[in-house]
Order: sequence, then C-alpha cells, then structure tokens
Amino acid sequence: MEILKSGSILKALFIGTDDVFLAIRNIIPTNYDLRHETSLEAFLKNPSSIQVIIDSSIKEVIDLNLLALQNVRIVASASTGTNHIISHSSKECKLTVFSLRDIPDVLNELTSAAEFSFGVLLSLARNITAAANSVDSGYWNRSNFPGVVINKKSLGIIGMGRIGQAMAKYAESFGMKINYYDPFKSGVKNYEQFSSLEELVGVSDFISLHAPYTPSNKQIPIITKAIFRGFKIGSFFINTSRGELIDEAGLIFALQEGIIKGAAIDVIQGEPEIRQNILYKYKQSEQANIIFTPHIAGYSPENVKRATIGMLNFLVKNVEKNLIP
Repeated sequence: MEILKSGSILKALFIGTDDVFLAIRNIIPTNYDLRHETSLEAFLKNPSSIQVIIDSSIKEVIDLNLLALQNVRIVASASTGTNHIISHSSKECKLTVFSLRDIPDVLNELTSAAEFSFGVLLSLARNITAAANSVDSGYWNRSNFPGVVINKKSLGIIGMGRIGQAMAKYAESFGMKINYYDPFKSGVKNYEQFSSLEELVGVSDFISLHAPYTPSNKQIPIITKAIFRGFKIGSFFINTSRGELIDEAGLIFALQEGIIKGAAIDVIQGEPEIRQNILYKYKQSEQANIIFTPHIAGYSPENVKRATIGMLNFLVKNVEKNLIP
C-alpha cells in the first residue's frame, strides 16, 4: 500500500466524541492530516480524500463497500467486536480492518465490561434496580425486594477469555464458586470446567455470557431455547456480549416458566432499534424481571480514550515499520 509508506502524509478521519479527539490530537504525528467527524454519515455527506478511518463511536454501522468507493484503505475500530463493520462483497472490497483484538496489550487494560457485568449481577441478586424504581415512585416497602445472597452461590461463565476471567476474579472475591464452559480454553486456575453448555447451566445459580460474536461461531445462537429450558430453576442470566448469541424467544420462555428468575440484558438483536425487539416488548407488556441497558457494558469515557489511543499507536507503529499490507 504505497500511500501508507513511512514519511508520507497520511490523511485520516477520526469518528468519535470531541473529548477523545482532543486526547489523540495532542499525540498524533505531524505527518497525519486528521479530520474529525462525530458520525460516518457526516463524512459521507461531505467526503474528502481519506486513507484511514479511526472509529471510536462504537455505534456506527460501517459499510466497507461505500468506503472503498471513497478510496479508504484502512478501518481501525476501537472495539473488540466487528459485527458493525459490513461488506456486501468482501472479495471485491480490499480494505484492511483492525480491531482491539489485534492489540491484546491494550485490550487487557480495558475492564469496564467485566465491572459492569458483575454490577448487574449484584443488582439482579439484590433487586437493586427494582427497589430503587419503587422508591422513586413513592413507595417504601423492603419486603417486596428480598433478594438473594451471592456468597456460596455458583457463577457459570460462558467464554473464559479476558472478560470472563475478570468476571470470575470479581465473583471469587465475593465467595462465589466459579464454573465455566469454553471449548477453546482449559485449566483456568482451579475453576471447574464443564464439557457442555447443558451441564453448566443446569448447576449454576448465575450464568454470564462472554463469548465473542464472530464469523467463526458456527452455532448461532449459542444459547438456544433447549438450553434455556435446562437452566437451573430460579437462576439468573446476564448477557453483555451480543444479542445474536441467544435465542431471545427462548429466554422469554424461560422467564415465563419461572426457570430463570431474572435477566440483565445489555445487548439485543436489531439494536439500536428496540421497539420491535421481542424481549423489549415482553418487558413492557409483562413487567418481567429484566434489567435493560443500552449496550454500555464496554463503554466508559476512560476506556474509549485508552482504546483509541492504543489503536492510534498501533497504526503509527505499523505504518512506520511498513507492516501494514
């Protein structure tokens, strides 16, 4: 890629908030001509010659084919997942895509998703969200929100990667027993590993999903209705990974039947359009014990700055060494 040879002027577009832009503007090399937009749509309305896009919005749908028409060569996303980056014809689209998975040293410093996941586990266990909403409505009745103690309870983690292991560490400090299912990772500390999802969900008091949503996932959804049916009676479910990884109708079934006592859902199918989502509609009609949040587990201003700076440093280093093809 001749345009990215060391020493040349590199025209880049940053998509994200003003505060993150200010953070990277102060450290960007002088041979970078950096444009800032808060959305990709704004750029496409007024396109200019751009070779690299650095995206920290974590919400933009990025169409590689449209960008290829603008002669963009690299898309660098300050996110772990890349399912928001689409290509209608990947064979013809020759853009290079990078994500935080390409820079594990930076990724290991980002803890917000695990912190959030454990936070909603506590909220589910102790009915914190429902109790607070009740008080906001003018009621003071603690007998309506008995909750459960998590000490001595079991946490089943699906996906024992970076976030799963951090989640396990937090839970262990509260005296929880750690179970996990991960066909790609074994021998994690002294945690009990299960050979099947069915076994894991049948014995765990809490289930937290931390599997990645990637094209390599041969089985989507991972958690089917049949697996939801096999959850331990009275258990709790947490999904801060991706909505596509679960059968949402299956979760509704498990909630209706009392198999699952409550769920914390940070990701849904079809987001950000929520009103047609079946889980959202079920929550509205049945007042089910579901804590909904708008895909904020991995989001915090601190994390976004760290991730974006890490991605920028990765690009600079590899361009300077001519390691980007």
